[in-house]
Amino acid sequence: MIRAGQTNHSTLLANKIGRLRTNLGPPIYVATSQPERCQCSKGRKILLFVVYCIYAMAAAAEIKIGQVDDVQELHRAGLETVPDRYIREGDDRPGGDNVCALAHIPVIDAGELPRGGDELDKLRLACEEWGFFQVVNHGIEEALLDEMEKLAREFFMLPLEEKEKYPMEPGGIQGYGHAFVFSEDQKLDWCNMLALGVEPAFIRQPQLWPTKPAKFKETLESYSVEVRALCQRLLAHIAETLGLSPATFGDMFGEAVQAVRLNFYPPCPRPELVLGLSAHSDGSAVTVLQQDVSCAGLQVLNKGGAWVPVHPIPHALVINLGDSLEVLTNGRYKSVEHRAVTDGERDRLSVVTFYAPAYDVELGPLPEFVSDEAPCRYRRFNHGEYSRHYVTSRLEGKKTLDFAKIVDHQATAPEEEPCSCKPATSS
Repeated sequence: MIRAGQTNHSTLLANKIGRLRTNLGPPIYVATSQPERCQCSKGRKILLFVVYCIYAMAAAAEIKIGQVDDVQELHRAGLETVPDRYIREGDDRPGGDNVCALAHIPVIDAGELPRGGDELDKLRLACEEWGFFQVVNHGIEEALLDEMEKLAREFFMLPLEEKEKYPMEPGGIQGYGHAFVFSEDQKLDWCNMLALGVEPAFIRQPQLWPTKPAKFKETLESYSVEVRALCQRLLAHIAETLGLSPATFGDMFGEAVQAVRLNFYPPCPRPELVLGLSAHSDGSAVTVLQQDVSCAGLQVLNKGGAWVPVHPIPHALVINLGDSLEVLTNGRYKSVEHRAVTDGERDRLSVVTFYAPAYDVELGPLPEFVSDEAPCRYRRFNHGEYSRHYVTSRLEGKKTLDFAKIVDHQATAPEEEPCSCKPATSS
Protein backbone atom coordinates (compact mmCIF):
# COMPACT_ATOMS: atom_id res chain seq x y z
CA MET A 1 0.00 0.00 0.00
CA ILE A 2 1.28 3.48 -0.89
CA ARG A 3 0.30 6.50 1.17
CA ALA A 4 0.27 10.19 0.29
CA GLY A 5 1.33 12.62 3.00
CA GLN A 6 -1.45 14.84 4.29
CA THR A 7 -1.07 17.93 6.44
CA ASN A 8 -2.98 17.75 9.74
CA HIS A 9 -2.84 21.36 10.86
CA SER A 10 -3.97 20.88 14.45
CA THR A 11 -1.58 18.01 15.16
CA LEU A 12 1.32 19.82 13.54
CA LEU A 13 0.59 22.91 15.61
CA ALA A 14 0.47 20.80 18.78
CA ASN A 15 3.85 19.25 17.90
CA LYS A 16 5.43 22.66 17.36
CA ILE A 17 3.96 24.09 20.56
CA GLY A 18 5.24 21.04 22.43
CA ARG A 19 8.76 21.78 21.22
CA LEU A 20 8.35 25.41 22.21
CA ARG A 21 7.58 24.57 25.83
CA THR A 22 11.32 24.44 26.44
CA ASN A 23 11.40 28.25 26.18
CA LEU A 24 8.95 28.56 29.06
CA GLY A 25 11.03 26.59 31.54
CA PRO A 26 14.32 27.00 33.42
CA PRO A 27 16.74 29.93 33.40
CA ILE A 28 19.13 30.42 30.49
CA TYR A 29 22.67 29.16 30.91
CA VAL A 30 25.56 30.97 29.23
CA ALA A 31 28.20 28.73 27.65
CA THR A 32 31.38 29.59 29.52
CA SER A 33 33.80 27.35 31.33
CA GLN A 34 32.04 28.49 34.55
CA PRO A 35 28.47 29.06 33.36
CA GLU A 36 26.54 31.94 34.84
CA ARG A 37 22.76 31.88 35.09
CA CYS A 38 20.59 34.72 33.96
CA GLN A 39 16.83 34.94 34.13
CA CYS A 40 14.84 35.65 30.99
CA SER A 41 11.75 37.68 31.90
CA LYS A 42 8.52 35.74 32.15
CA GLY A 43 6.75 38.34 29.98
CA ARG A 44 9.29 37.89 27.20
CA LYS A 45 8.89 34.12 27.34
CA ILE A 46 5.10 34.42 27.04
CA LEU A 47 5.49 36.82 24.11
CA LEU A 48 7.83 34.36 22.40
CA PHE A 49 5.30 31.62 22.99
CA VAL A 50 2.48 33.62 21.37
CA VAL A 51 4.62 34.65 18.41
CA TYR A 52 5.76 31.09 17.82
CA CYS A 53 2.17 29.80 17.97
CA ILE A 54 1.28 32.23 15.20
CA TYR A 55 4.31 31.08 13.22
CA ALA A 56 3.39 27.44 13.76
CA MET A 57 -0.12 27.93 12.42
CA ALA A 58 1.22 29.65 9.33
CA ALA A 59 3.87 27.00 8.76
CA ALA A 60 1.36 24.17 9.14
CA ALA A 61 -0.79 25.63 6.39
CA GLU A 62 2.16 25.89 4.01
CA ILE A 63 3.78 22.44 4.21
CA LYS A 64 2.93 20.26 1.21
CA ILE A 65 5.10 17.19 0.78
CA GLY A 66 3.23 15.40 -2.00
CA GLN A 67 3.16 11.62 -2.24
CA VAL A 68 5.57 9.86 0.09
CA ASP A 69 5.80 6.11 -0.45
CA ASP A 70 6.36 3.68 2.38
CA VAL A 71 9.54 1.97 1.19
CA GLN A 72 8.79 -1.32 2.96
CA GLU A 73 5.54 -1.50 1.00
CA LEU A 74 7.43 -0.79 -2.22
CA HIS A 75 9.79 -3.64 -1.42
CA ARG A 76 6.93 -6.00 -0.59
CA ALA A 77 5.31 -5.15 -3.91
CA GLY A 78 8.37 -6.59 -5.65
CA LEU A 79 9.14 -3.48 -7.70
CA GLU A 80 12.10 -3.73 -10.05
CA THR A 81 12.37 0.04 -10.49
CA VAL A 82 12.58 2.94 -8.08
CA PRO A 83 10.14 5.89 -8.01
CA ASP A 84 11.65 9.08 -9.38
CA ARG A 85 11.54 10.89 -6.04
CA TYR A 86 14.13 8.46 -4.66
CA ILE A 87 16.56 8.58 -7.59
CA ARG A 88 19.62 10.73 -6.93
CA GLU A 89 21.63 12.58 -9.55
CA GLY A 90 25.36 12.81 -10.23
CA ASP A 91 27.66 13.02 -7.21
CA ASP A 92 24.71 12.55 -4.88
CA ARG A 93 24.57 8.88 -5.83
CA PRO A 94 26.42 6.36 -3.66
CA GLY A 95 29.39 4.36 -4.90
CA GLY A 96 32.04 5.57 -7.27
CA ASP A 97 35.69 6.40 -6.74
CA ASN A 98 35.10 8.45 -3.58
CA VAL A 99 34.37 5.42 -1.36
CA CYS A 100 37.32 4.14 0.67
CA ALA A 101 36.19 0.66 1.66
CA LEU A 102 39.46 -0.36 3.32
CA ALA A 103 39.64 2.44 5.90
CA HIS A 104 38.22 2.05 9.41
CA ILE A 105 37.14 4.59 11.99
CA PRO A 106 38.89 4.29 15.39
CA VAL A 107 37.75 1.87 18.08
CA ILE A 108 37.87 3.11 21.69
CA ASP A 109 37.78 0.90 24.79
CA ALA A 110 35.50 2.91 27.07
CA GLY A 111 36.51 0.79 30.06
CA GLU A 112 40.08 2.05 29.78
CA LEU A 113 39.23 5.76 29.54
CA PRO A 114 39.04 6.38 33.33
CA ARG A 115 42.69 5.34 33.54
CA GLY A 116 43.70 8.10 31.11
CA GLY A 117 46.95 7.52 29.27
CA ASP A 118 47.00 5.93 25.84
CA GLU A 119 43.24 5.34 25.53
CA LEU A 120 42.46 8.98 26.32
CA ASP A 121 45.02 9.99 23.67
CA LYS A 122 43.27 7.67 21.20
CA LEU A 123 39.98 9.39 22.02
CA ARG A 124 41.51 12.81 21.43
CA LEU A 125 42.88 11.75 18.04
CA ALA A 126 39.55 10.15 17.12
CA CYS A 127 37.76 13.42 17.88
CA GLU A 128 40.33 15.54 16.05
CA GLU A 129 40.79 13.40 12.96
CA TRP A 130 37.44 11.67 12.52
CA GLY A 131 34.65 13.02 14.72
CA PHE A 132 33.50 9.37 14.70
CA PHE A 133 34.56 6.27 16.61
CA GLN A 134 33.20 2.98 17.85
CA VAL A 135 33.17 2.17 21.55
CA VAL A 136 33.53 -1.28 23.07
CA ASN A 137 33.42 -2.24 26.75
CA HIS A 138 30.93 0.60 27.17
CA GLY A 139 29.04 -0.85 30.13
CA ILE A 140 25.65 -1.46 28.50
CA GLU A 141 24.56 -5.08 28.80
CA GLU A 142 24.59 -7.03 25.55
CA ALA A 143 21.21 -8.55 26.43
CA LEU A 144 19.65 -5.08 26.55
CA LEU A 145 21.17 -4.16 23.20
CA ASP A 146 19.87 -7.38 21.67
CA GLU A 147 16.39 -6.86 23.10
CA MET A 148 16.20 -3.28 21.83
CA GLU A 149 17.25 -4.38 18.35
CA LYS A 150 14.78 -7.28 18.40
CA LEU A 151 11.83 -5.10 19.41
CA ALA A 152 12.76 -2.37 16.93
CA ARG A 153 12.78 -4.91 14.12
CA GLU A 154 9.46 -6.36 15.30
CA PHE A 155 7.93 -2.89 15.16
CA PHE A 156 8.96 -2.38 11.55
CA MET A 157 7.60 -5.82 10.66
CA LEU A 158 4.11 -4.85 11.85
CA PRO A 159 1.41 -4.23 9.23
CA LEU A 160 1.44 -0.72 7.81
CA GLU A 161 -1.97 0.00 9.31
CA GLU A 162 -0.56 -0.62 12.80
CA LYS A 163 2.50 1.58 12.28
CA GLU A 164 0.36 4.37 10.88
CA LYS A 165 -1.33 4.69 14.27
CA TYR A 166 1.77 6.74 15.20
CA PRO A 167 2.03 9.14 12.24
CA MET A 168 4.82 11.64 11.71
CA GLU A 169 3.02 14.71 10.44
CA PRO A 170 4.49 16.65 7.48
CA GLY A 171 7.19 18.90 8.86
CA GLY A 172 7.20 16.98 12.16
CA ILE A 173 10.03 15.14 13.87
CA GLN A 174 8.23 12.56 16.01
CA GLY A 175 6.28 9.48 14.96
CA TYR A 176 6.48 6.97 12.13
CA GLY A 177 7.25 8.06 8.58
CA HIS A 178 9.74 10.32 6.80
CA ALA A 179 11.46 13.20 8.60
CA PHE A 180 13.03 16.32 7.07
CA VAL A 181 10.64 16.43 4.09
CA PHE A 182 9.34 19.93 3.36
CA SER A 183 8.39 20.12 -0.32
CA GLU A 184 6.70 18.15 -3.07
CA ASP A 185 9.81 17.95 -5.28
CA GLN A 186 12.34 17.03 -2.58
CA LYS A 187 14.35 13.83 -3.09
CA LEU A 188 13.42 11.16 -0.57
CA ASP A 189 15.50 8.68 1.44
CA TRP A 190 15.01 4.91 1.13
CA CYS A 191 14.17 4.57 4.81
CA ASN A 192 11.30 4.27 7.25
CA MET A 193 11.70 5.93 10.65
CA LEU A 194 10.19 5.96 14.09
CA ALA A 195 11.35 9.06 16.00
CA LEU A 196 10.52 9.76 19.64
CA GLY A 197 11.38 12.41 22.20
CA VAL A 198 12.70 10.87 25.42
CA GLU A 199 13.99 13.51 27.84
CA PRO A 200 13.02 15.91 29.34
CA ALA A 201 9.54 14.54 29.91
CA PHE A 202 7.79 17.52 28.30
CA ILE A 203 9.19 16.72 24.84
CA ARG A 204 7.51 13.32 24.86
CA GLN A 205 4.39 12.71 22.85
CA PRO A 206 3.01 9.59 24.56
CA GLN A 207 0.44 8.96 21.83
CA LEU A 208 3.32 8.26 19.43
CA TRP A 209 4.99 5.59 21.60
CA PRO A 210 3.97 2.20 20.15
CA THR A 211 2.01 -0.24 22.27
CA LYS A 212 3.18 -3.08 20.00
CA PRO A 213 5.33 -5.05 20.22
CA ALA A 214 4.87 -5.86 23.89
CA LYS A 215 7.53 -4.40 26.21
CA PHE A 216 8.67 -1.93 23.56
CA LYS A 217 8.11 1.08 25.82
CA GLU A 218 9.67 -0.49 28.91
CA THR A 219 12.71 -1.67 26.96
CA LEU A 220 13.22 1.70 25.30
CA GLU A 221 12.99 3.39 28.70
CA SER A 222 15.68 1.13 30.17
CA TYR A 223 17.83 1.42 27.05
CA SER A 224 17.60 5.23 27.07
CA VAL A 225 18.66 5.45 30.72
CA GLU A 226 21.80 3.43 29.95
CA VAL A 227 22.63 5.37 26.79
CA ARG A 228 22.14 8.69 28.60
CA ALA A 229 24.65 7.64 31.25
CA LEU A 230 27.09 6.59 28.51
CA CYS A 231 26.75 9.99 26.81
CA GLN A 232 27.52 11.72 30.09
CA ARG A 233 30.60 9.57 30.69
CA LEU A 234 31.89 10.10 27.17
CA LEU A 235 31.38 13.86 27.35
CA ALA A 236 33.36 13.92 30.60
CA HIS A 237 36.26 12.15 28.87
CA ILE A 238 35.97 14.34 25.78
CA ALA A 239 36.26 17.37 28.06
CA GLU A 240 39.43 15.86 29.53
CA THR A 241 40.94 15.49 26.06
CA LEU A 242 40.40 19.23 25.61
CA GLY A 243 42.09 20.12 28.90
CA LEU A 244 38.76 21.00 30.53
CA SER A 245 37.25 19.82 33.78
CA PRO A 246 35.37 16.53 33.26
CA ALA A 247 32.20 18.22 34.57
CA THR A 248 32.32 21.06 32.03
CA PHE A 249 29.70 19.85 29.57
CA GLY A 250 27.51 18.20 32.18
CA ASP A 251 27.31 21.44 34.18
CA MET A 252 26.73 23.51 31.07
CA PHE A 253 24.05 21.44 29.35
CA GLY A 254 21.39 21.69 32.05
CA GLU A 255 18.55 19.18 31.63
CA ALA A 256 19.93 17.70 28.45
CA VAL A 257 17.64 16.79 25.57
CA GLN A 258 17.55 13.16 24.46
CA ALA A 259 15.71 11.73 21.47
CA VAL A 260 15.77 8.38 19.73
CA ARG A 261 15.22 7.45 16.09
CA LEU A 262 14.78 3.93 14.77
CA ASN A 263 15.76 3.58 11.11
CA PHE A 264 14.81 0.69 8.86
CA TYR A 265 16.32 0.35 5.37
CA PRO A 266 14.63 -2.39 3.32
CA PRO A 267 16.42 -3.91 0.32
CA CYS A 268 16.33 -1.65 -2.73
CA PRO A 269 16.17 -2.95 -6.33
CA ARG A 270 18.58 -0.20 -7.47
CA PRO A 271 20.80 0.65 -4.49
CA GLU A 272 23.26 2.49 -6.72
CA LEU A 273 20.61 5.14 -7.43
CA VAL A 274 19.33 5.95 -3.94
CA LEU A 275 20.45 6.96 -0.47
CA GLY A 276 19.12 5.40 2.70
CA LEU A 277 19.71 8.70 4.49
CA SER A 278 20.98 11.95 2.98
CA ALA A 279 24.40 13.26 3.96
CA HIS A 280 24.24 15.45 7.06
CA SER A 281 25.85 16.30 10.37
CA ASP A 282 23.92 16.01 13.64
CA GLY A 283 22.71 18.97 15.66
CA SER A 284 23.45 17.13 18.91
CA ALA A 285 26.47 17.24 21.19
CA VAL A 286 27.03 13.50 20.74
CA THR A 287 25.08 10.81 18.92
CA VAL A 288 25.07 7.10 19.82
CA LEU A 289 24.20 4.62 17.08
CA GLN A 290 23.51 0.94 17.48
CA GLN A 291 23.55 -0.88 14.13
CA ASP A 292 22.87 -4.46 13.25
CA VAL A 293 25.64 -6.49 11.67
CA SER A 294 23.90 -7.19 8.35
CA CYS A 295 25.98 -4.80 6.26
CA ALA A 296 28.09 -1.63 6.45
CA GLY A 297 25.41 0.88 5.53
CA LEU A 298 26.71 3.88 7.48
CA GLN A 299 29.38 5.95 5.73
CA VAL A 300 31.48 8.79 7.14
CA LEU A 301 33.10 11.57 5.11
CA ASN A 302 36.80 11.75 5.96
CA LYS A 303 39.09 14.78 5.68
CA GLY A 304 40.17 13.70 2.21
CA GLY A 305 36.61 13.84 0.91
CA ALA A 306 36.13 10.06 0.70
CA TRP A 307 33.24 8.10 2.17
CA VAL A 308 34.41 5.50 4.69
CA PRO A 309 32.06 2.61 5.58
CA VAL A 310 31.58 1.95 9.29
CA HIS A 311 32.03 -1.81 9.55
CA PRO A 312 29.77 -3.21 12.28
CA ILE A 313 31.38 -4.70 15.39
CA PRO A 314 28.97 -6.90 17.36
CA HIS A 315 27.64 -5.02 20.40
CA ALA A 316 29.87 -1.99 19.78
CA LEU A 317 28.25 1.44 19.61
CA VAL A 318 29.11 4.12 17.06
CA ILE A 319 29.67 7.61 18.49
CA ASN A 320 29.82 10.83 16.53
CA LEU A 321 30.29 14.44 17.55
CA GLY A 322 27.53 16.90 16.72
CA ASP A 323 27.33 20.55 15.76
CA SER A 324 27.03 21.68 19.39
CA LEU A 325 30.53 20.42 20.22
CA GLU A 326 31.96 21.96 17.08
CA VAL A 327 30.63 25.36 18.17
CA LEU A 328 31.75 24.99 21.80
CA THR A 329 35.29 24.01 20.76
CA ASN A 330 35.42 26.72 18.08
CA GLY A 331 36.05 24.03 15.47
CA ARG A 332 38.80 22.20 17.38
CA TYR A 333 36.53 19.16 17.23
CA LYS A 334 34.19 19.08 14.26
CA SER A 335 30.89 17.43 13.49
CA VAL A 336 31.22 15.22 10.43
CA GLU A 337 28.98 14.50 7.48
CA HIS A 338 27.65 10.98 7.28
CA ARG A 339 25.04 9.14 5.25
CA ALA A 340 23.43 5.74 4.88
CA VAL A 341 23.42 3.58 1.76
CA THR A 342 21.18 0.64 0.95
CA ASP A 343 21.71 -2.94 -0.20
CA GLY A 344 20.03 -4.88 -2.98
CA GLU A 345 19.49 -8.04 -0.92
CA ARG A 346 19.69 -7.24 2.80
CA ASP A 347 17.75 -4.90 5.04
CA ARG A 348 19.44 -2.86 7.76
CA LEU A 349 18.33 -1.53 11.13
CA SER A 350 19.79 1.13 13.40
CA VAL A 351 18.78 2.68 16.72
CA VAL A 352 20.10 6.22 17.07
CA THR A 353 20.16 8.37 20.22
CA PHE A 354 20.77 12.12 20.08
CA TYR A 355 22.06 13.85 23.21
CA ALA A 356 22.11 17.64 23.22
CA PRO A 357 22.13 20.66 25.55
CA ALA A 358 18.84 21.83 27.02
CA TYR A 359 16.94 24.09 24.65
CA ASP A 360 17.40 27.11 26.94
CA VAL A 361 21.20 26.88 26.97
CA GLU A 362 23.14 29.54 25.10
CA LEU A 363 26.04 28.21 23.06
CA GLY A 364 29.14 29.76 21.58
CA PRO A 365 32.88 29.07 21.49
CA LEU A 366 34.39 28.63 24.93
CA PRO A 367 37.10 31.22 25.66
CA GLU A 368 39.71 28.48 26.02
CA PHE A 369 39.50 27.88 22.26
CA VAL A 370 39.57 31.47 21.01
CA SER A 371 42.79 33.40 20.35
CA ASP A 372 44.42 35.62 17.76
CA GLU A 373 45.49 32.46 15.94
CA ALA A 374 42.02 30.88 16.31
CA PRO A 375 39.47 33.71 16.02
CA CYS A 376 35.88 33.25 17.08
CA ARG A 377 34.15 31.34 14.25
CA TYR A 378 30.62 31.08 15.63
CA ARG A 379 28.18 33.56 17.11
CA ARG A 380 26.40 32.99 20.37
CA PHE A 381 22.89 31.56 20.05
CA ASN A 382 20.15 29.84 21.97
CA HIS A 383 20.26 26.08 21.44
CA GLY A 384 16.48 25.89 21.13
CA GLU A 385 16.73 28.42 18.30
CA TYR A 386 19.27 26.26 16.52
CA SER A 387 17.26 23.10 17.16
CA ARG A 388 14.20 24.63 15.51
CA HIS A 389 16.35 25.70 12.58
CA TYR A 390 17.79 22.19 12.27
CA VAL A 391 14.51 20.26 12.38
CA THR A 392 12.86 22.60 9.87
CA SER A 393 15.65 22.22 7.30
CA ARG A 394 16.25 19.40 4.85
CA LEU A 395 19.39 17.31 5.27
CA GLU A 396 22.10 18.96 3.15
CA GLY A 397 25.55 18.15 4.49
CA LYS A 398 26.61 20.69 7.11
CA LYS A 399 24.55 23.51 5.67
CA THR A 400 22.49 23.93 8.84
CA LEU A 401 25.61 24.99 10.75
CA ASP A 402 25.85 28.10 8.55
CA PHE A 403 23.22 29.40 10.96
CA ALA A 404 25.93 29.91 13.59
CA LYS A 405 29.00 30.78 11.53
CA ILE A 406 30.65 34.19 11.56
CA VAL A 407 31.51 34.69 7.91
CA ASP A 408 34.32 37.20 8.41
CA HIS A 409 36.60 35.83 11.12
CA GLN A 410 38.31 39.21 11.42
CA ALA A 411 35.06 41.03 12.08
CA THR A 412 33.46 41.23 15.47
CA ALA A 413 30.22 39.46 16.12
CA PRO A 414 27.01 41.51 15.77
CA GLU A 415 26.31 43.59 18.84
CA GLU A 416 22.94 41.95 19.47
CA GLU A 417 24.47 38.46 19.34
CA PRO A 418 27.99 38.79 20.76
CA CYS A 419 30.47 35.96 20.61
CA SER A 420 30.31 34.07 23.90
CA CYS A 421 34.09 34.16 24.23
CA LYS A 422 33.80 37.88 25.07
CA PRO A 423 31.57 38.92 27.98
CA ALA A 424 28.51 40.88 26.98
CA THR A 425 28.25 44.37 28.47
CA SER A 426 25.36 45.03 30.79
CA SER A 427 23.36 48.25 30.86
